[in-house]
Amino acid sequence: MTALTEIDITHLRRAIDLAGEASARGDRPFGAVAVDRAGRVLAEGANAVSTSGDVTTHAELVAITTATAAGQAEALRGSTVYASGEPCPMCAAAMVWAQVGRIVFAAAAAEFGQILPGKPTFALTCADLVATSNVPVEVSGPHLGEEALEVFRAAVAG
Repeated sequence: MTALTEIDITHLRRAIDLAGEASARGDRPFGAVAVDRAGRVLAEGANAVSTSGDVTTHAELVAITTATAAGQAEALRGSTVYASGEPCPMCAAAMVWAQVGRIVFAAAAAEFGQILPGKPTFALTCADLVATSNVPVEVSGPHLGEEALEVFRAAVAG
């Protein structure tokens, strides 16, 4: 796992902030930021499953879909997606399909899964799923776990 840069930490903290915003709206606390190879933010996403009624509106998918709708599909190739929580298999697979170069996440699913109620949960990690593909994607995390877990704890308490 590579060490995080200050830029990585900034984007990861933004993803955590977006998770808090999702929680404040009544959605599960997940946020994501897609950043191109030049360091430009392509799109942000926050979980919207509860408020939209669409089970596919996970933060990472919202970010990818927003970037693609804005004509940035090519820029997603080789990009980095920062996520407040370890991406689920659906989101990890979407990032493989988008050919992102790097996935960086804050809280591990095993940790936030103990805090958040509800199902489903998966035993397959993001790194495990990505490793089954033929697309080279670096997966790095957990990072800033305790910071990210505070948002999950607040969501359950509030």
